Amino acid sequence: MNKLFTSIAVLALGFTSYGQMVFESDLSSWTDGNPDGWMGSKTSIDPENVTEIDMGAEHGTSMAQLINASGSHKRFTTEEVAVTELLTYEIKIWLTGAEGSELRSGFYNATEEGWFYNDYIDVYAETAGEITMVSQSVTMPEGCEAAEFILSVRNTDELIGIMIDSVAIGVGEPVIVEEVSIYDIQYAPDAPHDSPYAEEVVKTTGIVTGVFQFGSDEGKFFIQDGEGAWNGIYVYADGSELSLGDEVTVTGKVVEYYGLTEMSYVSEINVLSSDNELPAPVDVSTLDAANEEYEAVLVRVLDAECTNADAGFGQFEVNDGSGARLIDDQIYSYTATMGNFYNITGVTFLSFDEVKIFPRMEEDVVTTGAVGVEENEAALSFFPNPASDFITVAVNPNAQIEIFSMTGEKVYSANGNVKQINVAQFETGIYQIIVRNDAATTTHKLMVK
Repeated sequence: MNKLFTSIAVLALGFTSYGQMVFESDLSSWTDGNPDGWMGSKTSIDPENVTEIDMGAEHGTSMAQLINASGSHKRFTTEEVAVTELLTYEIKIWLTGAEGSELRSGFYNATEEGWFYNDYIDVYAETAGEITMVSQSVTMPEGCEAAEFILSVRNTDELIGIMIDSVAIGVGEPVIVEEVSIYDIQYAPDAPHDSPYAEEVVKTTGIVTGVFQFGSDEGKFFIQDGEGAWNGIYVYADGSELSLGDEVTVTGKVVEYYGLTEMSYVSEINVLSSDNELPAPVDVSTLDAANEEYEAVLVRVLDAECTNADAGFGQFEVNDGSGARLIDDQIYSYTATMGNFYNITGVTFLSFDEVKIFPRMEEDVVTTGAVGVEENEAALSFFPNPASDFITVAVNPNAQIEIFSMTGEKVYSANGNVKQINVAQFETGIYQIIVRNDAATTTHKLMVK
């Protein structure tokens, strides 16, 4: 371990072989109870839990004591600083802490509103209770011109916390990232099917085959670089604004998350081209759709009967005779009819410990056999979903349609003779459509964007 340097000038020497220093702080200058240069806009730790300690510092006169005893992380960020795209920055931290305390570094991309975090460090294991230097590196994504550097802390001691003595951030040695195919990342035929690149930072390229449009997963997406088994992967990246058919390169860490292989801690997404032809879906049975080789791959099930039209949370269930499979509504919502048969195209994805198929558009759900609609049924089909202007509806003419906001306000009401509903005047958000006909009632989720 490298012990704390004794002067700020010497501190900077650690970067002279690679480039300039962009931030340095010995936590010895405080104004109105806050350390100078810190408490940036993305700081989430309570200022009361950031305390100046004016004894025990090995550099300067003070340290910052950070306390967050919870298991959820809190951010202690620098003020916004100028950075250069594609450069790697080394974050050197002189610190100590009690057993159990964890810290990781990262940055907030102030140019394009993105986040990146490194893995957590067990502070006590690294420092043994003495002020010690630890370091992590981050690479700025393309287009990033400004950032807040982050120290993220959790599970600290309630009294001692983590003591930060000094921080120095400068241009570090470039990180060599291997470029690999999605197939190479995913191909793991033997249980437990962990990727051979797990925990490694890699770059891969693929065509966007699905994008989550709303909810907590908004902006996260799937890419595929060929047809069939082992060629798809889920990219856990908040806030991306991608479209189906975009060809992108993604740089990030390969992570195994409860049985799901994903690209996470994404540092760069680069759009190479748009409007590309999507990979053809592979035809599978409803049973085989859950096989490991089809994880995050575009698949299609054929002539699958709807065996549960309301499986909860907007989902429905189909079965082609091989086994039941849930169809999720998080990308595209469709109201199925019990007993109807469907061809369904979508991306397979592990959600709540179950592999489901996620259709992405109206064309992904095709009725191949219908049981008919009784006069007293309250069946409804509508598209598009999400919608921004109009939705086209098909409903029993004897039914009553009502639309409610998530606060319970009724925003629309009509009888079943309606063919289109104007949703342009609705505020952005999630709505509930209720269709009633005699004793029958169905509910449906609508996303307005």
